[in-house]
Amino acid sequence: MKLIKSIFLLFLFLLVPLSIYAKEFKTNYKVEYFLSDNLNRINSEVKYSINITNLNEGYYVSKFTLSFPDTFLIENISALDDIGSVNPVVSNKENNINIELVFNNPQTAIGSQNNFYLTFNQKNLFNINGNIWEVILPVVKKDNDETYQVDVILPENSSKKISISKPYPNSIINNQISWTNPITKTIYAIFGENQIYDLELDYYLYNPKLISGTFDVAFPPDMPNQKIYLQSIKPEPSKTFTDSDGNFIGRYVLKPREKINIKYLSLVEILSKPREIAKSLDINKLESQKQYLLNETLYWKIDNPLKYKDINDPYSIYNYLTATFTYDYSRISKNIKRLGAKFALENPSKAVCTEFSDSFVTLAREKGFYSREIQGYGFSNSTELRPLSLDSDILHSWPQYFDTKKNLWISIDPTWENTSGIDYFTSFDLNHIAFAIHGKNPKEPFPAGMYKFDNKKDISVIPTKRTPKEIIKLDISSNIPKAIAKNKKFNGKLKIKNQSNIFLYSIPIILKSNNLSTTLVLKEIDQLAPYEIKIVDFSIEPNLSKMKSAKIDFLINQSYSYSRNIKLIDWTIWYIVDALLLLFLLIIFIIKKIKQHKI
Repeated sequence: MKLIKSIFLLFLFLLVPLSIYAKEFKTNYKVEYFLSDNLNRINSEVKYSINITNLNEGYYVSKFTLSFPDTFLIENISALDDIGSVNPVVSNKENNINIELVFNNPQTAIGSQNNFYLTFNQKNLFNINGNIWEVILPVVKKDNDETYQVDVILPENSSKKISISKPYPNSIINNQISWTNPITKTIYAIFGENQIYDLELDYYLYNPKLISGTFDVAFPPDMPNQKIYLQSIKPEPSKTFTDSDGNFIGRYVLKPREKINIKYLSLVEILSKPREIAKSLDINKLESQKQYLLNETLYWKIDNPLKYKDINDPYSIYNYLTATFTYDYSRISKNIKRLGAKFALENPSKAVCTEFSDSFVTLAREKGFYSREIQGYGFSNSTELRPLSLDSDILHSWPQYFDTKKNLWISIDPTWENTSGIDYFTSFDLNHIAFAIHGKNPKEPFPAGMYKFDNKKDISVIPTKRTPKEIIKLDISSNIPKAIAKNKKFNGKLKIKNQSNIFLYSIPIILKSNNLSTTLVLKEIDQLAPYEIKIVDFSIEPNLSKMKSAKIDFLINQSYSYSRNIKLIDWTIWYIVDALLLLFLLIIFIIKKIKQHKI
């Protein structure tokens, strides 16, 4: 009796494979990807080694079929078995490329083995996006006693290192990365420590009133895993600051019926590891944020919390959503309505990214975990595998929770795990760019792309290999006069404006003088956004000495100094002269009044 066993790899857009098995066989797989970098393109020589063992008498495999999506650019296909060359039969059917292999003379006895060796070249498996290489590899479903190994062999001259991997490799030896028996649906890997994007954003403001008005816009924030290199904001805001959530806010004053178009240009660096200096600020801010990070608000509330009594931590909430919700591709549009957690949990088949995020934030807060929503941009090569569905310019939404053990806000994406099968809980990626942080208010501030007059595209995000450079510049001034009294304390103000292209953190301020007593109210500024101004109060109290001048020195950020030479004047004698003069004038005034009275 002869049984033909065909294994079809079925794909959801890129690769989410499924295998069809019979218990009469055991199949072991080894897949090797030999990479070469040519003209800014990664070519892959792929080699499948497939070992099939017969387990029952009368059953053996005579042919084997592999199926790939027709988007794969496959060429130079060749195959071998244990006897010799095999002629692969290639056909296209239902958007798939099917490769059929027929054994020359298959072994049929129990315990005997047959081997296929399939090789081909593929041009578009590994993507180059700016500084990184990114890949999603298929994983074949197997039985417990079968083995599956995937090897990626980098070019010999490559300096790329794997920074993110889901799951983590079993071994990394020189330029070879190996996964053995992965249990995930796919292998997702990034090579390179950071990704740089060119951002060009448009914000449109309109004041419909008959009086002047103040309007705030949210520019992309600086975060532990996101560093902003500002190029320009035109027109420049009248004021910038960071709000309680850490949003970078620009404030504009518009005249009656005035319209303006704000053009924002920057480079943004997404890092695989958080910056400690920005992480420390987040930890410090958390204390004041705790007063609202567990609150119920619009979109973040439910009526029946007891229904979820068995979901007790962020991981179980995440798993519940990825397993229960179904992404509704029919709702993707520029006029999508945000439904909120209550509706989404009652209608799990109607979810898009905002429903995944709102539901996670709601359940996490219900269980006592500090959580918030991020709205921004997800750089995706596939709207099926990693969809974008936030209103306006097709933005994306994902939640964060605060990990008290790591002292860090952790980004997760239940939406993209649900649609791609890639783990977005234990590690993230370099494709998410935050535009707005929503911890206090689920709706405000609005992210870029939601300040519109019409349906124009307001967001451009392009990966780049440009290397950003820090330009640090401070504008410093003070209201110190040219002269102060020896016997009187002077209270002054130091004005510091950040004209750098980056956010500055932990800025130390030192005030000293050669012969004056000085007091500085604030000795360190925790953060200074681009264009932001901080006013620092200080006082000077001259010593009662014979010196007629003194020098005041400010040292800011260890490299910027501001100095003033001032005269010290003893006003005591002048106070006496002023008092005598006032007394003389008073006496004259009284004498005149007396004379007028006599007349």
